[in-house]
Amino acid sequence: MDRTNEEFTYRYTVKASDIWQVRMYYAYASYLAMVNIICIVASIILIVTMWKTSADWFRAVMLLFLSLFVVVQPLVIYLDCRRQVKGKSDEISLSINRSLITVETEGKKETYGWDKVVNVTVKPTLVIIYTDQSHGYILTNRVLKETRKELISFLRKGR
Repeated sequence: MDRTNEEFTYRYTVKASDIWQVRMYYAYASYLAMVNIICIVASIILIVTMWKTSADWFRAVMLLFLSLFVVVQPLVIYLDCRRQVKGKSDEISLSINRSLITVETEGKKETYGWDKVVNVTVKPTLVIIYTDQSHGYILTNRVLKETRKELISFLRKGR
């Protein structure tokens, strides 16, 4: 990371865990999240209230049902993210200043004016700069390090 004169420059490689964080945030910020949360809470309530009086097979079913939402689903998402980044080890260089975002990867250079940025999402562990509805650049806390607050302030000031 290099930052001079209101310019932020980051060099990083996107990891499966970076994409997993994004997918988990969106999995728990959608309507599907309500279903997940209801199933998790209902499972815990059933386990706590019925454990002593339940047959072993019913206990196993309750534990399996709970694990589908708290273990299996996140694991399946992570494995999909690993598949997505498999064979992609190219470093990304992302420079952000008042007029442009410049991205260099795989020997290609692209620039985006701020009018092309459709959204900036700030989450507790990452910042995503969207260049269209489905594509963006993930900056995790691992990449941002001590510049996180400065970058967020810069992005919120209207660039």
